[in-house]
Amino acid sequence: MFIQLKAHKAHVYSQTEIEPSKKNIVLIPGAGMDHRTLSMFKLDSIKETHNVIAFDLPGHGYTTGPLFTDVESHTDFCIDLLNELNLKDLTLAGHSWGALIALDLSTKYSNEMTVCMNVAYPFTVGDILLDHAKGNLDQAVEFLTKYGVYKMPKTEIKTTGFGVKGSGFYGRSKGEIKSPYGTKNVEADPEREIKLYPLKRLFNQTEKEISSIDLNSCTNFRLKDEQINKLKNIKYIFCDKDKLARYNPENEILKNADLDKDVFMLEETGHFPYFEDPEQLEKVFLDIFKY
Repeated sequence: MFIQLKAHKAHVYSQTEIEPSKKNIVLIPGAGMDHRTLSMFKLDSIKETHNVIAFDLPGHGYTTGPLFTDVESHTDFCIDLLNELNLKDLTLAGHSWGALIALDLSTKYSNEMTVCMNVAYPFTVGDILLDHAKGNLDQAVEFLTKYGVYKMPKTEIKTTGFGVKGSGFYGRSKGEIKSPYGTKNVEADPEREIKLYPLKRLFNQTEKEISSIDLNSCTNFRLKDEQINKLKNIKYIFCDKDKLARYNPENEILKNADLDKDVFMLEETGHFPYFEDPEQLEKVFLDIFKY
């Protein structure tokens, strides 16, 4: 569905009609991604009692309007959208960059619980990745998947295409990969490129530099001390092979958390658990929601 806000035509995605009698989970995707991320999650059992919804943030997916360059503005956008939706029994869920927005949002908007997946704080992004994201999105996504993906999923995942620019491979012949930025040869493991295609195409957007903007906002974002003190009812999901957002039990955002009850660790999984091991991630969600 689309909701007209003051400066944006916001796209809200749900696989089924939002039922007022159900509880609600709102997913905020990671940097450069959109509602299509939700297609990789296995949440069939949870959908029996919850509406599972994904927001397209400005410049992502089908949401049009001015772009934002900081986390806080995206938080304000989510508040405006949530006010329009008027959802009850709300759980906020965010992945990576989206988890930063979810953390910020949890201190500013009433909710039952927040689930943060693969989040680091501060989430400092290296200059090399930032340069790649700005100049060549293919290179940026190649960097993200090289260091972020630990293993391939057991079953083939299919995702839909979107956008006219962005990382994605539109044809292959003898190790030759065609992308929007030209042709390159992947001699080391061309089959890996094909297996990664469903994940890489999630970065396709009509705004070529949207990943660069998002990643820069990761580096610049800081919670205020009073916000950190207000963090409560937060569940954290980390992955033991994640090189982009490593678990640190001494991190200040965990100061109010019960590490035994509020932190969940996925085994043998990297930065994109919904792609790498959706079954294991589903088990954690079922545990969090007490199924």
